[in-house]
Amino acid sequence: MAFAATEPSKSPLLILLVSGVAFLLLASAVECYGGGRPDVTRSAMARRSGVGSRRQYVRHRRTGGAVAVPHRYVLAEKGSNSTRANHTSPAASNSTPSATTTEAPGKHHHSHKHRVRNWIIGFVVGSLAGVISGLAMSVLFRMALNCVRGRYRSKSDTVIFIPKLIKSKEHLAFLEKDQDGLASLAVIGRGGCGEVYKAQLPPEREGDAPRFIAIKKIKKRSGDGSGQNNNLSDEESRQLDKWTRQIQSEIRTVGHIRHRNLLPLAAHVPRPDCHYLVYEFMKNGSLHNALKATTDTTTNDNNNKNSGEQPQPPPALPWPARLRIAVGIAAGLEYLHVSQRPQIIHRDLKPANILLDDDMEARIADFGLAKAMPDAHTHMTTSNVAGTLGYIAPEYHQTLKFTAKCDVYSFGVILAVLGTGKEPTDKFFAQVVDDVGIVKWLRRVMQEGDPAAQAGVIDGAIAGAGYDEQILLVLRIAVFCTADDPKERPTAKDVRCMLSQIKN
Repeated sequence: MAFAATEPSKSPLLILLVSGVAFLLLASAVECYGGGRPDVTRSAMARRSGVGSRRQYVRHRRTGGAVAVPHRYVLAEKGSNSTRANHTSPAASNSTPSATTTEAPGKHHHSHKHRVRNWIIGFVVGSLAGVISGLAMSVLFRMALNCVRGRYRSKSDTVIFIPKLIKSKEHLAFLEKDQDGLASLAVIGRGGCGEVYKAQLPPEREGDAPRFIAIKKIKKRSGDGSGQNNNLSDEESRQLDKWTRQIQSEIRTVGHIRHRNLLPLAAHVPRPDCHYLVYEFMKNGSLHNALKATTDTTTNDNNNKNSGEQPQPPPALPWPARLRIAVGIAAGLEYLHVSQRPQIIHRDLKPANILLDDDMEARIADFGLAKAMPDAHTHMTTSNVAGTLGYIAPEYHQTLKFTAKCDVYSFGVILAVLGTGKEPTDKFFAQVVDDVGIVKWLRRVMQEGDPAAQAGVIDGAIAGAGYDEQILLVLRIAVFCTADDPKERPTAKDVRCMLSQIKN
């Protein structure tokens, strides 16, 4: 999925070697085209003068057959009559040779075959030289492009994907030291894969506003620590090396993905016991925090004072902002499913993984990092069930495989949360509706068709503001996305088109 990284010291030598082979093949092709062709003018002059051959073939007047005669008799035919008479042998007194000389039978055919062979060899060698030259030029072009964009690999394997944000690897040098480098940083999030820290970058110029980054620390799998590798068997060591290469490839692939509704990876710093993924800091937080601001404003205010963050969005996120966020999520999901080959499946789409930029546009985070997670089932462990269990498609529990339709199901639950203001694990479903869950509860209300009941599912913070019709249409799309049969669910592209029509 990613481009294979080569050592900087070996790449120029490899390019020079390939270029040299290409030029040698090209020179051979030119020689085959030019040097292998017979000199027609020189051959004609030799035939007229008789130089270079002891015998010539002439055609007998009476018999019409080709008779080999010594070279001196042919020259005699081109002189006067007296000269021809003086040099005519007794054996040839009854016949006069023709003045027109011809080449030996089969000689012209042999020359034609030789010419065709040279043309074929020249064509093959020239084509091969062109292909090798093209490959060499493409590699050189990619190296130059990577240098311009700043996607380089340092000796410490630190990779910077956004040089506009991180000017130099020296800005991340504290991550290459021991764990004390993170001790002074504020923790802004925790999850099954590790903690998320907030760090400040040095200003570009004196007096500039401070710049912040978010650093996600992903713990490696058990048995992947530097101090435990000695106890691994040969087979386990090979599997570990393979897994490490897959992580490197996966992270580098994610680092090159760009879309306005995806949170790009700014840098990657590998460590023996963990991976540091660096992102641009989103001061407006996550969609989960924005939706919970109405009931958790006190906690958010305390966090803002401790971490120095900007104030969170207004307590009641208005419906136009929610609809714009929904359209952005659908657009980003469509890009991962349709525009990427092979397609990228998020696997853990939820409001906590939807970040909001300065314009309150949705940015999908943590996409394309399935191999980098410490456990493929981390999001289903008992320590993390409360936040994400309600977003997992039901078929996953049977097949244990994620598909694009699993992401569509998770997105349908997000739409339900945006319209109703209720999380899948809300106490409302256990106390009021007999623990059927948000999906079955919303499906039942929308299928019954009772206008009063449908109006009652709308979030009270946005109900009655003139958008109830749009909200109910979005909730119907949520029901489509959360169908039990994956084949009945729409694609991410279909959902984006439907939401765009509602928005416009």
